[in-house]
Amino acid sequence: MSLGKAISKTAAIAIAVILIIVVVAALYYAIAPPAPTPSPSPTTPPVSPSPSPSPSPSPSPSPSPTPPPRVKTMHKRVIYIINNDATARIQLYRTGVADRAAVPPDRLKDVEGTTLDGYQIVVEKRPEFVRLLVYFAVINTQREPLNNVYVRQALAWATPYDTIFEKVYAGLLVPYYGVIPKGLLGYTEYNIIKYTYDMDKAKALIEKAGIDPSQYTITIYYNIGNDPRAQTAALLANTWGRLGFNIVIQPLSWPVVLHKTAHGDFDVWLVGWIPDYLDPDNYAGPMFYGGIEFKEVNAFFVESSAEIANYLKDAKVIDTEEAWVVVGEKGTGATVPELTGKKILVVQYVPDWEATFTIEKAMEEGWGFSYINPAFYRNVTVDALIIAARRIADISLRKPICEAIEIASNREMPFVWLGQYIFLRHYWNWVGGIYYHPTLSNRYDLVWEWSDAPIADTGIKEYKNDPETYVIATIGWPDTFDPAKSYESFGWEIFHQIGSTLVTYWREETEEVSPNLAVAWAFDESRTEWYFVIRGGVVAYDPWNDKTYPIDATDVLFEIWRLARSQLDPTWMIGEFVDVNASKVLSEDEFNALLAEKPLKAAWRGKTAEIHSLDELLSFFGYEGDTAGVVLLKLYHPYTPFLSILADPFTMIIPAEYMLGDKYEEAMEAGEWGKNPSAWAAYVQPGEEDPIHKLLAEKPVSTGPFYVKEYVEDSYIVLELNPYYWNATLWEELYGYKP
Repeated sequence: MSLGKAISKTAAIAIAVILIIVVVAALYYAIAPPAPTPSPSPTTPPVSPSPSPSPSPSPSPSPSPTPPPRVKTMHKRVIYIINNDATARIQLYRTGVADRAAVPPDRLKDVEGTTLDGYQIVVEKRPEFVRLLVYFAVINTQREPLNNVYVRQALAWATPYDTIFEKVYAGLLVPYYGVIPKGLLGYTEYNIIKYTYDMDKAKALIEKAGIDPSQYTITIYYNIGNDPRAQTAALLANTWGRLGFNIVIQPLSWPVVLHKTAHGDFDVWLVGWIPDYLDPDNYAGPMFYGGIEFKEVNAFFVESSAEIANYLKDAKVIDTEEAWVVVGEKGTGATVPELTGKKILVVQYVPDWEATFTIEKAMEEGWGFSYINPAFYRNVTVDALIIAARRIADISLRKPICEAIEIASNREMPFVWLGQYIFLRHYWNWVGGIYYHPTLSNRYDLVWEWSDAPIADTGIKEYKNDPETYVIATIGWPDTFDPAKSYESFGWEIFHQIGSTLVTYWREETEEVSPNLAVAWAFDESRTEWYFVIRGGVVAYDPWNDKTYPIDATDVLFEIWRLARSQLDPTWMIGEFVDVNASKVLSEDEFNALLAEKPLKAAWRGKTAEIHSLDELLSFFGYEGDTAGVVLLKLYHPYTPFLSILADPFTMIIPAEYMLGDKYEEAMEAGEWGKNPSAWAAYVQPGEEDPIHKLLAEKPVSTGPFYVKEYVEDSYIVLELNPYYWNATLWEELYGYKP
């Protein structure tokens, strides 16, 4: 039988059946009504329906919608989520609830490389870049047995530095040995004791101190949530305990730590230091100065040791790399050994004991870390060196004096110098515009996100972490919202977001400040009179009452004056250098009249000029807008870093009317609108009981890019974009955004 004939017959039957089915189907579809197309939900965009299976050929698939282009998105909100549990913070970070988080160094491995929606957490570590951020244990030198230098040195030798460096800080710390860190004038390793972990040396010093350690309990404080400090405290408890001391560890909330230690109510506490400005005096001053006042401090070179007896009645010799530094009280008769081989630098002083506050007074007022160092250490030789370095600009004199300060801090050990940080930062890489400044945090309107960054619930009310919101998971709580009181990094970061200072460092600038609320400035020949022209059209926003206040020169002077008057933590930087009662406000006409009689000098961006009129000064700085008066700040002595102090966030300008309330007009008239600022003393009291401090501690106002919208203590802080910010045109230039 042939296979081909059989197939032909079967195929004919099959074709007939198929034709009948096709005809019936065609008739059905011709008379059936079309199926309705479903309307899209009003909350979702229309989509092309998926084709249903049918015997007819499948249509070509519809092209996917083109996603919008990725663009830089401005931050209009900043949220701080407070969580003192490292694991919880890491989870917030890894899941994209937080854009940045406080991660203990030994747990960076838990976040590095985490991915989400095509983005990842990036960790940047640069061992060759040693930062000016330092870490130390403060020792209360007024308590037994810690008032014994041999005990303090013993504790330094009994500190397990390598374990702290490698295990606790995962290689992010390097050694440093005194008050001035590597990278600043005065840092030296000449004539320095390089403390390492050596229990034999520590025990020998305890024996030399002549004490019985078992009779003493040493309590170590650190702030809750700071895991590296908790681990450091545990290590110190172990090794210091081996010397025979009873060691107690006590974590406290950050504001409580700051309050207790400022009043000298501690044995040892762990803390770090970020510079306020880039000068060795910003380490030697707040961290080593004992608050002694001097009628006279002089520094000069002599040719031989024999001459020293003509200038000093007693002498202490410090061997620095380039000079013998000989320090003593002014007088005659001092005897010193023959000093040869290098220059001899004499630092001569006359103390003013009547004007010097007592240690007890400093503790009562809470001046630790401001008008006196946090260890409450006092030494007239050291204080004379610090004041000499502060007042001298000549580098040939200043360098050996600063090195002498460094050596003294290394021998006296009011702190155990634990380490200096190397550069580290980490972030989700949907965040851009991040920059580094050694003294200031990033300004978060200058930091942006890609528009396709993930969106996540924050767990705080209805707030979401979207591309317009920058969320930081962190620890602790600001000491206060009053800039006059806050001397810690959390508070200053917030002030940098909500405040405007007279001058500022723009992004990564460190060499020279830029105009901010002051559009121009000039100074006299002595550099003790500084004139600042105030920007016109600036208002402060009071979110608590939805009200604005215009800012002018009287507001500027009143706030600078209030800082000095308050005598609170960071205000030593104003009180020490600015004679606020000799400062005053001038109108533009008064300033022009002054310039006509006494031209001033201006220097900025490599240019210098002699200034004869306000217009000349404004032209020198390239400013063409309105002005709101002029402020003269009178210095006691020339001070090179003065402008850098005015860039610190604690000097943010606050409207006097907001602070004074219904006493505003009366106070301004009493002070002749800034001509007689000493009269304001009737309206502002020193210390924390002052009504202005109490107001600002809870209800800050804004002259900066953000304002404090709301907060719950120890839980969260929300900052919102300031709709009245004077420099909002910047946002249009950067992002095309107009409020």
